[in-house]
Formats: sequence, C-alpha cells, structure tokens
Amino acid sequence: MRGETSVDEERQLMEWLYSSVGRKQLMDYYHSLWLRSDKELSTDVQQRMFAQIKSRIHVAPKENKRQGLSFFRRFLRYAAIVILILGGALGGGVYTSYFGKSKIAKEYLVNTDKGQRANVTLPDGTKVWLNSYTKLSYDADYGEGKRVVSLVGEAFFEVAKDKEHPFIVKTDDMEVEALGTTFNVKAYEDDARIIATLFSGSVRVSAGRYNVILSPNEGAIWRRKSGKLAVRKLDNSNYAKMWRDNELVFSGETLEEIAVILNRMYNVQIVFKSDEIKKFRFTGVICNNSLDNIIELISLTSPITYKTMGDTIELNNR
Repeated sequence: MRGETSVDEERQLMEWLYSSVGRKQLMDYYHSLWLRSDKELSTDVQQRMFAQIKSRIHVAPKENKRQGLSFFRRFLRYAAIVILILGGALGGGVYTSYFGKSKIAKEYLVNTDKGQRANVTLPDGTKVWLNSYTKLSYDADYGEGKRVVSLVGEAFFEVAKDKEHPFIVKTDDMEVEALGTTFNVKAYEDDARIIATLFSGSVRVSAGRYNVILSPNEGAIWRRKSGKLAVRKLDNSNYAKMWRDNELVFSGETLEEIAVILNRMYNVQIVFKSDEIKKFRFTGVICNNSLDNIIELISLTSPITYKTMGDTIELNNR
C-alpha cells in the first residue's frame, strides 16, 4: 500500500493471494477481525451494514432460499469486514477484480511516477523497460492465448520468442503485434503522436484503417489529430541506446515538446517567458542526461537563457 514492493514481491504476493492456502489464511484473518469487531460495532451499525449488503445481492429462487439462508448470513458477516479492508487496499499498483462464484479475473499493473523508471520481466520471459510516468498492465491469463499488454506512456520491449502466442501492445489508438523482436512504443496520453520504433525482428502496426509491417530501423508514427499513420526510416546510431541506457535522444523536437519530456523525467516545471523559443527545434544525443547538463546544453546551442528556482526552470530569449 505504500508502494515500496518490487515487481517480484508483488508477483509473489498475488500468487499467494490466489492459492488455496492464501485464501484460507485470508478468510481466517477476516473472520477473526469480524469477531473482534462484534465488540466494537454497535448492533445498529451491524444491522445497517447487513441490510446494505443484502440489498445488493440477487435473491435466490424460493426452492433454494431456505437452504442458502444460513450460508449467506455467515458469508455476509464476513463480507462486510472484507469489503471494508479491501476498499482501502485497492489501487496500490496491483489490483484485482472478482466475478461469479468460481471465475476470478485479475489484472497486473506496473507503473512509474514522474522522475522514475523501472523494468519488469513478464511471465513468458519478455523484458520491459518503463520510462517515466508510464503504466503497463496485463491480465492473469497472459500467455494462455495471445500475450496482450496495455500501455500508457513509453516502454521498450525485448519479446520472448513464441510463434504460437503473438505478443501485442495496445494503446489508445495503436496496436503493435510482434513475435520475437525488440521495439519501443511511445504513447503518452497528452502527446500528439504515438510512435512505434523497431530495432530487430518485425512488427505489425495497426492504427485506424492503416495496417503496416515495419522492418528494423523503421518507425510508425500515428498523428492523433489528423488520424494518419506514417512510416519513416530511422538513423539507428542515434536510437539504439535511447532513454533506457540513460541517453536522451532528440530528433527535431521543439523546445515545447522537450519541456514535456523533462517534466516526465525529472518532475520539474518548465516556464516559458517567451513564446518564440517554444518553436526552436533540437536534434542530437545527450549521453550525460542530468537535468543541469541538458538545460546547459540547450542554452549553449541556442539563444536561450534559463533560471532555476527549486523544481521550476524559467526559459527566456537571450
């Protein structure tokens, strides 16, 4: 709940939660909490809790009502405290949903905040590097059919080879399908473009009515506003190491776009004192991408001055 567990620890926790031993231990624990709560909750409160839960449960057919009444009463006593406990625990990075009596649906979520990065190994051995301010999620049945993950943000993938189970990355407007390959997908919600970049192998990119297959060193760019997909050839010498190896790569981005990137990477606010400098474009690779180094290089290569005040940086015309 404090967000201090590693991805491996979260996976171990979820495996325990859904094991028969884990379920029994949890129910025993909730039962003991409920028994203790009998001494703390007034009769009026308990009755109102019971009535609220009962009102949300579909009434059983008459012939089964008598048989199920005793079970439901016992269950509802436990369910009240279980709902209260789980209500405070959900949303901590890994969350679950329950449907029906035997079918359990659950989803794993890995996310990074601004200024953070992470890497995770999926159940099939696929390795994923998450850039700052990114969310990656996948269902518990991952790998049973297609290997599907959902992405908001930016991630680099080294996909484990498995021809029988295609690997698919889903974003809001684009879908990238691969077998054994390495590629990068950038799909932040507030960006005007979604970009899929291939380094080895092959991928199929689908967006809107478009469907293209990329070759190594090619990128597919989906422009949200125009609804068009374009394929471009990349200079792989600039893109091979990228952000996951602490290299910052600019390929004609405007200073306004770079400000958004720096906000995600370092959780700083960029304030423009001049609208003119927002349109300046930059191309190149910064190997030592400390924030001070980046801002200093930008000011040295363009008529820009800057002032740092805590977590705010002001940019102005020289």
